[in-house]
Amino acid sequence: MSDSKLADEDYIIGTNDLEVKRLGLQHTLWRESALGAWRRAGIRPGMRVLDLGCGPGYASFDLAELVGPEGEVVGVDQSEFFLKALEHGARIRGLDNIRTVHAAIDAFDWPDAEFDAVWTRWVLCFLPDPKSALDGIVRSLRPGGVFVAQEYVDYRSFRLEPSEPVFDIFVDAVDASWRHFEADPNVARRFPAWFAELGLEVDELTPVHYAARPADPIFRWPISWLEEAPSRLVELGFLSQDDANEFNAFIERRKADPATLLMTPCVLTSRARKPG
Repeated sequence: MSDSKLADEDYIIGTNDLEVKRLGLQHTLWRESALGAWRRAGIRPGMRVLDLGCGPGYASFDLAELVGPEGEVVGVDQSEFFLKALEHGARIRGLDNIRTVHAAIDAFDWPDAEFDAVWTRWVLCFLPDPKSALDGIVRSLRPGGVFVAQEYVDYRSFRLEPSEPVFDIFVDAVDASWRHFEADPNVARRFPAWFAELGLEVDELTPVHYAARPADPIFRWPISWLEEAPSRLVELGFLSQDDANEFNAFIERRKADPATLLMTPCVLTSRARKPG
């Protein structure tokens, strides 16, 4: 087990220009799913929306367009690097209805009943105390406000076939990194119980799970991460360099084989409403 500690502004998967680019690809491929979730949640012009763990702002930009100039999006992230990318992106898009807050989620000063909606994607799974964050989310919602999330519910449903033993070694290393930092790769499994405890009304629990072959656009999303992750896991001490080299060769074989089948980790789109 690694003794590595993350810097205050760091992420398990890193914060750098390459990660900004990867997150852009990720949002492009998941954009329609997010837009659908927001439409079903009733997010509309004039609303105030919190984008929790906003990263470089790709979802924030779409939310800002959705709520319009009379609405506002507040993006919260612990990475100043990502927030600067968001602010630059907002300027070049002419979006002046986005405000950023530099704060770790576990240190965020939650306002009372300030937002009509809170959105988060692949954020609570990285927190050591996601229930505390959910408590803050509920407090920050106005009566009738809605929480919308896309989080992993079954990470080990992630498959790349035909498989080889090194793939399972890699997934074990990913899981170990999550657990070491007291995070939960299957955090969405706990949402229904937490929603009930907090008095939220559950509107939606929809699994999202893609199958893809190398020629399919969605194939690029996990592959772009699989190409970057081994070096990060080596850096953090969860994967040996030999295993990383073997895994990289495995990925190249799978990319080159048109018969490859990739199953993305199952994500749960969750929507719950604060009574009122």
